[in-house]
Amino acid sequence: MWGQTIKLSDQIKRIDFLSRDQRYILSACFIITISSIAVIYYSSMQIILLPIVLGLNYFLLSKLLVSRSLTQILAKMIRPSLWLIIMYAYIYTILSLFPLAITWFVLINILITIGYGAMLYQDIRVEPRVNVDNVLSVLLIIFGISLASLLLAFWQWPTALVMVLVWLVMFFTALSWLLDFTDRPYLISSVWSLIAVEIFWICSRWINLYHIPQTSLLLSQSALILSALAYGFGGLYYHFKNKTLKRSLLFEYIGVTTAVFIALMLLSKWAVAV
Repeated sequence: MWGQTIKLSDQIKRIDFLSRDQRYILSACFIITISSIAVIYYSSMQIILLPIVLGLNYFLLSKLLVSRSLTQILAKMIRPSLWLIIMYAYIYTILSLFPLAITWFVLINILITIGYGAMLYQDIRVEPRVNVDNVLSVLLIIFGISLASLLLAFWQWPTALVMVLVWLVMFFTALSWLLDFTDRPYLISSVWSLIAVEIFWICSRWINLYHIPQTSLLLSQSALILSALAYGFGGLYYHFKNKTLKRSLLFEYIGVTTAVFIALMLLSKWAVAV
């Protein structure tokens, strides 16, 4: 017994740093990062990234969720696909507005991919972490609505078309968040997306874009307003459904939402709005 030795190769095989699902996610993140850099920065055919994103998401989730139905797999595809499509359209717009060094472009793509991997990991978990889920959904709203504002202000897209896209993004973002804990996700998602479209339409009369210091990133006023409302309404509804809503939480969500809304209204430079 004491003289028995174990080969180093056998010891390495016994160490399992990552599960099979995590290895799939890391492989997909690597592929999507390389593809996005090549297509967006070095190609004039950025539209080909769309089938790559949708195809990769379907293939990956069908491997990760082998026991789920096709409907469930398609539902889980929504948020990761929206994240990549929105973020790549957003970064392409920023690249068209400002000169962006390849180093910064690669770093931004890596950050986008980290968000994508986090969404995938949340989708395959039996019990997703609520706080992580909330942060990812709020980020999706911020960049999605900021992109919509840039579509109006920079690309000059028709307002009606952008409104439809905003409704779809807000509907599917809410739906993917509500599916796990409510029995009426479609109705609530429809109401929320309608409210979001109305607020975005009002804000589109005076498009305020905020420049993040030391970066080339732009965020719109309407994006920050809607993300604050999503944080407040979403938090209240989640705790109400789980019977954990307390007076302190009620004041917290209402207070944060109100404070952000008032600050944005008072600090906006309406005279120089786009």
